[in-house]
Amino acid sequence: MSDKPTNKIELPLPVSLFNKSFPYQGGIIDPMWPMTYDDAIGVATESKAEDRDVLEQIIVGSRDGSEYTVRERYAAEYSGRTARQDFLTILRANVLAADRAELQALLILLTQFAVKEIEKGPSDAHVGVLETIPKSYRVTVTVGFGASLFIDQDGQDRYGLAAARPQWLKTMPTFPGDAETFDTDNQASDLILLISSDHPYVNTSIARFFSEYLNPRFSNIHHGANPRPMLRFFDVEQGFGRKDKREFLRFDDGIQNLQMDRNEMKRLVFVEDIDDEPEWCLNGSYMVYRKITENMPLWEGPMKDHQEAMIGRHRETGRPLSRESRGAGGLTPVFASHTDPKDGALNSHIRKVQPRRNTPDLFGLNDLERRFLRRPYPFFDGIDAQGRSKNGLHFVAFMKSIQQQFEHVTNMWQMNTDFPVPDTGKDVLYAAGVLTTVDGGYYFCPPGLRSKNDYFGRGMFE
Repeated sequence: MSDKPTNKIELPLPVSLFNKSFPYQGGIIDPMWPMTYDDAIGVATESKAEDRDVLEQIIVGSRDGSEYTVRERYAAEYSGRTARQDFLTILRANVLAADRAELQALLILLTQFAVKEIEKGPSDAHVGVLETIPKSYRVTVTVGFGASLFIDQDGQDRYGLAAARPQWLKTMPTFPGDAETFDTDNQASDLILLISSDHPYVNTSIARFFSEYLNPRFSNIHHGANPRPMLRFFDVEQGFGRKDKREFLRFDDGIQNLQMDRNEMKRLVFVEDIDDEPEWCLNGSYMVYRKITENMPLWEGPMKDHQEAMIGRHRETGRPLSRESRGAGGLTPVFASHTDPKDGALNSHIRKVQPRRNTPDLFGLNDLERRFLRRPYPFFDGIDAQGRSKNGLHFVAFMKSIQQQFEHVTNMWQMNTDFPVPDTGKDVLYAAGVLTTVDGGYYFCPPGLRSKNDYFGRGMFE
């Protein structure tokens, strides 16, 4: 046997349900890489335990060609990041409950369904000889409420919950770059379920469990001889993630995603006591979902340097085109001047969504206070009649305020043709037709479950 130590980085598991120290829903920032190397690394070695110290000094390369120790590279590429699961399934549905009591009973049953699937461990049935199964598929089911659950398109308070509606929750408006076929009113939904795990069949099984069995189970319990559906499921979407976080445009998607301890996640992602929200919203989070298509023939036509100019980063290393960069791996853009094109075209993607100015804006907030947590997943929907691939990105983002974060970034920076200077144009990826938004919606994800008798949205009814 070799006595050479080997390194194994173990994926952190989702925080268990009913965890009082973690009052948030799973699937938002959970699971998350620990901030320090010692808490996150499992070292498999066939020799001595002290080989761990040797391992930590091994020099490993990085994507930009630099040399780091294992500990240094962990700090640059893992520390504090969300350990996104490998697969995402999105279910959307509208509520058909007749009254407030039925809605409450529906949410109780939906929560029971979610808890059952989250707590279910991997099965070893039908596993062949020498085949292994993981300890966990890291399953999370995240529930979100749309604005139409509180007030319908006619302004009617459907279930007496209008006063409980989160203050920033509304139907998603249209933005420049939206497809003409994107009808934000009619494509909005009352509920959204995000099913995440490390196995595609696990996602499929859970999605089928909800869509095929929840309605009959509810009728068996509450309707007796007069069954009727409580949820109308009308859409399912599938996404996948790559370990290197790259997507179809071949750039690393999420280099500047939030990467910090949970205290800062709480400050930017979750509702706190100091926020002007209904009390039941405490520890919940707003979610923005956008389905974005990518025109690959249009994108793959230009040379690599032109693609890099549109993104604002080097494709291989992820380093910004700016003359200076800081932070983990030198990936954080630093612009000598907010209006100087020497740090990359002013309408490039990162300059339009990450301006990083040194002074507060007109509303008194620094640009870094506009950040939000993204959990994006690429998708592939096959080919069209002309043989072109139908692919893109499921943009999923969580934040404390849709208006102050996502909408400000989109309206004031990304799609503002006069930002940072007049006639800059909107984000070139949208302006050139590389990206088009075809679907999506705004949602509010209630806080996590506090006990076995708790259910998603319980606070709305109190």
